[in-house]
Amino acid sequence: MAPLQFAVEQAYTDYLIHLAVTLVAMVLGLYIVFQAFRGYRRNESRRMLFLALGLALVTVAPFALSIAAASLGNALALGSRLYSFYLPVTSRLIEVCGLLCILYSLFTRR
Repeated sequence: MAPLQFAVEQAYTDYLIHLAVTLVAMVLGLYIVFQAFRGYRRNESRRMLFLALGLALVTVAPFALSIAAASLGNALALGSRLYSFYLPVTSRLIEVCGLLCILYSLFTRR
C-alpha cells in the first residue's frame, strides 16, 4: 500500500469517526432540548422556552453548522478561511446567544 493511499484512507476514517461522534452529540442535545420544550408546553413557562432555545443554540446549532460547513465547503471548494475563521467565529456567536438565553431563563421572574 502506498503512503498516499494510506493517508487518504486514514483521513476518510477520521472524518467518519468525527461525523459519528458529532451526530451522537447532536442527538443527545436534541433529546435534552425536547425535554425542556416538553416542560415549556406542560407548564406554559416562558423560562422553560428560553432554556430550550438556549440549549438548542449551545448543543445542536454549532454541530449542525459544522456538518453543513464541511459538506458545503468541500462541494463549493471554499478556502481554508472558512474553517480557520468564519466557522469558529459563527459557532461561538451562536453559543453566546444560547448562553444568553439560558441566563435569561435563570434570572427572569416569570
